[in-house]
Amino acid sequence: MRIIFIITIIFLQFFPVFAADSADKNEKKAAKWEFVSEKNGLKLYERNHEGSDIKEVKAVVTYQGTIQEAVDIMFDRLKHPQIFKYITFSDVLKKNDKCDWSYNQISVPVASNRDYYVKSCRVDNKDGSVSVTWVPFDDPKYPVTDKFVRVADNKGYYKFTQVEPDKIKVDYYIYNDPGGSLPVFVKNIASRQAVTDTLWTLHKEIMKRRAASKK
Repeated sequence: MRIIFIITIIFLQFFPVFAADSADKNEKKAAKWEFVSEKNGLKLYERNHEGSDIKEVKAVVTYQGTIQEAVDIMFDRLKHPQIFKYITFSDVLKKNDKCDWSYNQISVPVASNRDYYVKSCRVDNKDGSVSVTWVPFDDPKYPVTDKFVRVADNKGYYKFTQVEPDKIKVDYYIYNDPGGSLPVFVKNIASRQAVTDTLWTLHKEIMKRRAASKK
């Protein structure tokens, strides 16, 4: 379970896909969200996903920070190996003022190494919030090899809303199958735990960068 938990944490940090507007449209068609838990102000929900036994997960939390600080971390791709423990390599293939296209590798104890391509984009919403969305893509620079399991099945988004001058609300949605042979119920437990870890890791990095800037 520890291995699938670690892999899930990494996927949740780097694999959201649908923009917030698309998510709002799909919300009407999807199953009802069920409340799972609340701890330290972070509320966790899950719901059934059509055609799969793996649950979709949603989390909402408000903590110190700004939209720009959060977005900067999401797009600081080349530093992800230092920020997130199991990211071993990141390469930005292309970048413009809204999106970047990157290739990333992850390594965890015992389990097979994973790799993935991801296009990440900033979406400025009409209400002043900012979403960060991801979608897989392909490129010949890093072909599929036996050294890595190529990951593709995932979707989600972050939505950052400035609720006070130094406080952001983070809405996070994810549907992801981290792979592996463990039972589905174990994957669902790991997914809920990993969502919480991902959001607090983001907050920790915001605070860390603030402290460093004052030195």
